Amino acid sequence: MARVLVLTGGPDHAHDFLRTGASLAGLIGTVGHHVEVLDDPDAAAGRLDEGDVDALVVNALRWRMEGEAYEPWREAWAYQTPDSTRRSISGFVTAGGGLFGNHTASICFDDWSGWRDVLGGSWRWGRSSHPAYGPVSATLHGSHPVIDGLPGELHVIDEVYGDLDLAPGIEVLATARRTPDDLPQPVLWAHQHGQGRVVYDGFGHDAASLEHPDHARLIRRAVAWVAHDGRSD
Repeated sequence: MARVLVLTGGPDHAHDFLRTGASLAGLIGTVGHHVEVLDDPDAAAGRLDEGDVDALVVNALRWRMEGEAYEPWREAWAYQTPDSTRRSISGFVTAGGGLFGNHTASICFDDWSGWRDVLGGSWRWGRSSHPAYGPVSATLHGSHPVIDGLPGELHVIDEVYGDLDLAPGIEVLATARRTPDDLPQPVLWAHQHGQGRVVYDGFGHDAASLEHPDHARLIRRAVAWVAHDGRSD
């Protein structure tokens, strides 16, 4: 049984983190993992330092909130990543801890340039974008424990994050298009950071997407893989 820490939380104007955090904890816990949920990144970093966590799930949007559009939420939610939190998360993964990033994880910690290398990719302001929430078809690629045996396509109602800043060496497991004439965008990848296994899933905007049977199965497999635990389905 893996010990999984779910970090959730952020402004609720676009994402229901309370519900998605609970959804992730529930579907991960159904296969026997011990799951703990926290909504404070710095508290989560402290838990990692205690040495009894196998995998960290980041389902959060804690960031600088720069720009006029975010002014109503900035005072309550703007976040600067302390050096201690950066060291704890990076050190945890480098030393062999597992990391699963869900959806907004690529935008989280936007003041930390090294987060791209830990997660395998991150949002680049002024370049990255996503269309409106709606039907998405993702194509799975290659062979990997996270996707082996799943249908070749994943159909969900979600968002496609595109033109992310990708780290070299990631293994792209699925792609999707923002528009019919868009280039295929990596929406699911795996990679190694130090001794740690990492998976990023660009979907998971809401509980309905997370709980789609094929998507839920993929997430359980991803968490099991990064945690070096065999249970998944």
